[in-house]
Amino acid sequence: MSKIYQLISSIQLGGAELVAVNLASYCGELLGDGVEFHLVELYPTNNKYALTKKEELSSKNVRVITLFNGPKRLSLLLAPIKLIRFIQKEKPFVIHSHTDLPDFVLSVTIRILNFFKLYIPNVVRTIHNTQLWRSHHVMGKITESAYKNEIVVAVSSYSMEAYGQLRKKYKLQVSNDRQIIYNGCLVPSRNPHSFKTDKEKINIAFCGRFEDYKGMETLISTIIFISKKYPNRFLFHIIGDGTFKDQLEKLSQEINDMILYDPIPDVSNMFYAFDYIFMPSHFEGLGLISVEASLAKVPVIASFAPGLDETLPENWPLRFHLNNNEELYSIFDKIHNSEYNREFLQEEAYSFVFKKFSFYNMIHSYSNLYKKML
Repeated sequence: MSKIYQLISSIQLGGAELVAVNLASYCGELLGDGVEFHLVELYPTNNKYALTKKEELSSKNVRVITLFNGPKRLSLLLAPIKLIRFIQKEKPFVIHSHTDLPDFVLSVTIRILNFFKLYIPNVVRTIHNTQLWRSHHVMGKITESAYKNEIVVAVSSYSMEAYGQLRKKYKLQVSNDRQIIYNGCLVPSRNPHSFKTDKEKINIAFCGRFEDYKGMETLISTIIFISKKYPNRFLFHIIGDGTFKDQLEKLSQEINDMILYDPIPDVSNMFYAFDYIFMPSHFEGLGLISVEASLAKVPVIASFAPGLDETLPENWPLRFHLNNNEELYSIFDKIHNSEYNREFLQEEAYSFVFKKFSFYNMIHSYSNLYKKML
């Protein structure tokens, strides 16, 4: 039995984690009975979303391995030891790493295995971001210098460019085996939801991690400004978790036009409840939420941001520059005044993403990549 490990930080709300879950869940159908997928997380996330995803994986015979049942930072030191044990015991044929922290843990693991001349599996890396090691340059160099000519996949052209720039910055050779595989999405269904939408208002949703690169400052200032300018006309539904949660909870208690929700499993199947999705990101690897929203025929209000730009049609009228509040607020003015042909926007975005971000193309592309290695 050939084993393939999908290595992630933790099962949580995020595009990289969702891709790994999907590869573990669906690639096995194309590769046959001789291949077994395992999802390996560095540390656990014990919320409803993570528990639901683990149940789903179990139902598809995908084992979840947690390398360290403790804090995130400590896992970076202790997870390599546990990973080495699993590699030597189970001899996985491929280990596929997703994002920076798994890349770091795997780099430490590779160094130790090389030093003791132990078995090392084939390595695949998917680059999910357009900003790599932006605040931990030394840690990034330690990580990247362990990799030589592994298979590198990028989820967008911006991500591939970021990988090349990072290797150049550290004076390291780029891999000879590189390709772009766009993240694919299934067309969302219309599942029951518990969102407190109001038919008399325009329902705007934000869904993702509450972190600075997702544009939290823009999100917060926009909610405050629009709520004052158009009281009781817009209702903001903020879904997720992260560093800014306390600040958002406080804001939700002060403003009536905002509701805060915990992360929700398969939330894209409930996007139909909203009129628009709001994405004020500074950068994305590839904006999966944007793709899923367009497939659900919910127009996306999006910043001009690397990785997000590739998810929307050219000349998309709901785009804005992060440093231009007038441009952003003008979009909300036009929405309020019904100046957009929403039905036209829905169909234009749907047609664009349906062709470019096919879920089955993604699964087939990764499956073919694995086949060449098996």
